[in-house]
Amino acid sequence: MKKSMLVLALTVTTVFAIGCGREETAEAPAETTTVEQPGMGGASDVSPMNAQTWIDDVTIGSELAADGSLVPGNTGDDFAPGQAIHIAMEVGDAPATSPVKVVWYGPNDTKIGEETKTVSSGQKYLNFTATDTASWAKGDYRAEIWVGDEKVNEQQFNIVDASDAAA
Repeated sequence: MKKSMLVLALTVTTVFAIGCGREETAEAPAETTTVEQPGMGGASDVSPMNAQTWIDDVTIGSELAADGSLVPGNTGDDFAPGQAIHIAMEVGDAPATSPVKVVWYGPNDTKIGEETKTVSSGQKYLNFTATDTASWAKGDYRAEIWVGDEKVNEQQFNIVDASDAAA
């Protein structure tokens, strides 16, 4: 009798454990989370929600103002080969030492450059400039903006004939 009770208890426990394991795996709800993911604990790891709130008003244009913003009226997404391309953004909500990176891509998603800058304490604007564009072919381009390890923005622009470029 003891042996059959032990076998029954062991069988029920095994079935229960296997059934629970399958149920959790098969029916676990999909979750969106902003907590650290395993293997993501590097110095540049930033939660997606924080990264999005630290960068505002990303703008692309042809002339920077003295404060690091773009000169009003000199924004646009058409540039002539050789024309400087500026990207400016508000970073007043970003903590000092936050790394911000711009990655430039040309036609066919070819990476053509990248630059990382660090936000300074009290800084309002951060900007990046592609100055050596004389050899850039006409076509579609983009620039990705990253805070730490999170992509927060993307700017599309074009290299066009000089007659079609923004002022």
